Amino acid sequence: MYFLAASLFLFQAGKPLEAQELPLPRRLLILTQAFLDSAQAKENPISLAGDKSRVLVLFRLAESGRVLESRAIGGSEQARNAAPSAMAKWRFKPTLVAGRLVQIQSGALFDFSSSPVRVQAPQPMRADQISPVLTTRCPLAVLASAPDSLGICRKETQAVDSNRAHTSMESASAHDKLGLATIQFGHDARQALAEFSQAIELVGDGMSRSDGEWAELHWHRAAAEQQVGQSLEAYRDFELAEGSLAGAAKGLPAYRALLSQIVKEHASMLEEQGRREEAEALLAQIQ
Repeated sequence: MYFLAASLFLFQAGKPLEAQELPLPRRLLILTQAFLDSAQAKENPISLAGDKSRVLVLFRLAESGRVLESRAIGGSEQARNAAPSAMAKWRFKPTLVAGRLVQIQSGALFDFSSSPVRVQAPQPMRADQISPVLTTRCPLAVLASAPDSLGICRKETQAVDSNRAHTSMESASAHDKLGLATIQFGHDARQALAEFSQAIELVGDGMSRSDGEWAELHWHRAAAEQQVGQSLEAYRDFELAEGSLAGAAKGLPAYRALLSQIVKEHASMLEEQGRREEAEALLAQIQ
């Protein structure tokens, strides 16, 4: 079962951000045995003496194919700890849709009644069962330019933050998308900046600088900082995002297009500040 959760870009038409394209992370839901079997690296938990638990692990992959976060449902406490610990070591081939890397949401059922522990795809599930607190309503509303997009994203963020089952990564995603909606529909770059900053704080160690999603968060914040006149902060975040994407692109060439895009936006900002030589030097790096 496949579910495309969001599309390629969020286009901002506000004056300070005219012609700027901010990447909107996309999620794809895949629940098949073939997908689990396609893992390039996997580790199953060891059998637990006398434990017949069946544990459902719902997990999200970063665009790179590594497990970004997971949650375990059902079974004994020991099994609920063992299954996601093993799942964290799985690695999948990155998935491309229309040339862009996407995150994957999926699930795996760990059956401790067999030895070795058997792993299989769960029964078909809806998107809201896979991620009960972080839905697709906000990104789809933004993508469709729905008039009530900002309200939808704000309500979803509030729902995520107030739900005890949420993870820090889910909360970070919600605040990031609320920031994007705030820029596009609320035309309030200062509030968007606060949302992006909170998202970056929430991801903490959950993402590394080698993750393209980490770069996109700093890219988003740089755009908001640029609009509110915080040029030094914007330069810093542009540079952080560029460094991250440059490193990520070495292993995943699909990031090269995003790297080229952000470098051009950074260079444009430098030119507006009269720093033409710096802009030309920056552009030379992608030629």
